Amino acid sequence: MADINIRKTIAEKSCALGTFLSISTVPAVEALSFSGLDFVIIDTEHGPYDTETMADLVSAAAKGGMAPIVRVADVTHREIQRPADAGARGIIVPCLRTVDEFRKAAELAKFPPIGNRGFIKARGSGFGQEPWASGSLREYMDASNERLLLLPQCETKEALENIEEIAAIPGIDGIFIGPFDLSIAMGIPGEFGAPEFLEAVERIKRACRKAGKLCTTFAGNASDAKREMESGMDAVAVSMDSAVFSEAYCSLVKRIRG
Repeated sequence: MADINIRKTIAEKSCALGTFLSISTVPAVEALSFSGLDFVIIDTEHGPYDTETMADLVSAAAKGGMAPIVRVADVTHREIQRPADAGARGIIVPCLRTVDEFRKAAELAKFPPIGNRGFIKARGSGFGQEPWASGSLREYMDASNERLLLLPQCETKEALENIEEIAAIPGIDGIFIGPFDLSIAMGIPGEFGAPEFLEAVERIKRACRKAGKLCTTFAGNASDAKREMESGMDAVAVSMDSAVFSEAYCSLVKRIRG
């Protein structure tokens, strides 16, 4: 598997650019690898992926030079362990509310002394044959902790209210802002220009910067993605494969039929 370092990408480009996958197959991911995207998010929360499909997409993305990130459904051992073992470079955990839930995510995603992730040298480490995985057990755990970014989402009122404490939790590498669900939770669905929503985003950014963590988000289109990149976000996921696919064919049919 290609040795992709998202932190290095962000350092080199100021902001990494990716997209969500909800319907992709391995050939589709291979085709995306020629697009210039830095990462893809395999969405097992809303997408139809089982474990084997998710693992194959992780491998295809890495081989194509894109960092594979997996959004899981919830904060459980099974949900976090499987993408971690498969070689995901990042894990996004949605719908968290309490500080304890965020702490649990860190405990499951990271090896000691940060967390208590279950040990195995699986597919993501070349079954222990990757150069970075060939050292001592301590070196392997430290390298795994560094390579796997934990990016839980801030998309609930409870998470927003405690974001400073959450961002400072050891093992959390950054926060992924879920703008749609966060705006819904705030009672202003889709009002991304509302002063209270903009202040919420700035509060999350400040918390991440103070804790030395990454701040990432979703954008629905190219202009929004560009604005988020210029605003100081470390990574932006723009649109998703199903939306781009649908819009492209709608545009194609419209051009043909006039």
